[in-house]
Amino acid sequence: MSSDALDTEVDLDAIVDRTFIGDVGIPSGAELLAFATAVHDTNADLEAARDDLATAVGIDGLIEAAATVSVFNGLVRVADGTGIQLDEGLQTFSHDDRSRLGIDEYAGAVNTTGIGRGTRVETIGEMFG
Repeated sequence: MSSDALDTEVDLDAIVDRTFIGDVGIPSGAELLAFATAVHDTNADLEAARDDLATAVGIDGLIEAAATVSVFNGLVRVADGTGIQLDEGLQTFSHDDRSRLGIDEYAGAVNTTGIGRGTRVETIGEMFG
């Protein structure tokens, strides 16, 4: 990784804004975000997003991005389905950032006592449906 990449400031607010597609401070971030968004948005042009990302980062980068999106999607579903919770220290330490970024509104937050507002999934079908 280049030293320029290590010095990059990342805009966390933009990263969690589902409507924002643009520069968040990550190299090729706009293309990565457009691709990740298109994977989950049936109205998006996934083929165009995939082509744009391949142009920006190469075919190996595209494959890594696709694998990352796939793995993350699966891991989040497993974590939500099995009820993985934030431990007390992380819950306290991350309170302000979770609140500011709206993370406590995510479905998985229900697994941590006192922060979730949703309903915990009870079956495999609910987890992957």
